[in-house]
Amino acid sequence: MKKITLFVAFVLYFVFAQQVSAQNASREQFAKVYNDYRQKYDEYLSLHDKYVLSKKQYDQYGTLTSKENLQKDLQQMLVARDNVLIYYYRSLISKMDDSLVTMSDQNKSDYTSRLNDEINWLTDHRNQYYEDDVLTELSAKSKEVEDRVNAFQKGLYENLYYIARGKFDTYELRYGGLYNDLNVLTEKIKNENREAYKLSNQKISTIDRWFSEIGLKAEELNKLLGQGDMQIAKAQGKYSLNVYNGSVSILNKVMAVFIDRIIKTKEIINEIKVSEN
Repeated sequence: MKKITLFVAFVLYFVFAQQVSAQNASREQFAKVYNDYRQKYDEYLSLHDKYVLSKKQYDQYGTLTSKENLQKDLQQMLVARDNVLIYYYRSLISKMDDSLVTMSDQNKSDYTSRLNDEINWLTDHRNQYYEDDVLTELSAKSKEVEDRVNAFQKGLYENLYYIARGKFDTYELRYGGLYNDLNVLTEKIKNENREAYKLSNQKISTIDRWFSEIGLKAEELNKLLGQGDMQIAKAQGKYSLNVYNGSVSILNKVMAVFIDRIIKTKEIINEIKVSEN
């Protein structure tokens, strides 16, 4: 049984081990973009705190100086807010390049195009804040961004969902390779007549039962994936986040089923590996 054991171990390694060399470039790029986003977000938080303090001082004193400080701090905060959105959308584009995320070229192109449209709009808008803008002008410009973000909620959360789903799809592809190889190996063993490699009828029956249960889990998994896709398709405006959360809950169920399939697959491997008494 030693040769079989080594083969199974080999299959497990190549299917589930992270393909580091293939992923390094995309992951390093994402890490850089995400780090840039975090820096922009920290800058925004600092400027937001400064704005809140200026607003309190203006509300308390109402002096010309406090008003000018408020206008300046609000303008800087809004520019920083636009930057946060720009870098966040850039990080999503970079994440789709991660080799751990499986996504069709068409979907990837569509989502990248949508995100770039938002980035371009925000970049133009960011340059429309001026030092001499009064509070009412700044509020109006801020509202433009809020309206734009709200209009993009459906596209944003669809993208987030399919990034998460894309990670699962990658795991499923790797598992599919293992499953097929193991299935072929099992069939060879069933037809093996040499005593050193033969399995008892009882073991073969047990293995067949595990394969059958894995097949049922595959049907359950595909059904759940369909439910998740239908759920996220309902995303609309301000309700998109709630719809997205529901879709992610379904993906969590998908992962639970997927893990159960792996456990059952390991049982098959154990049946092959364990020596006959």
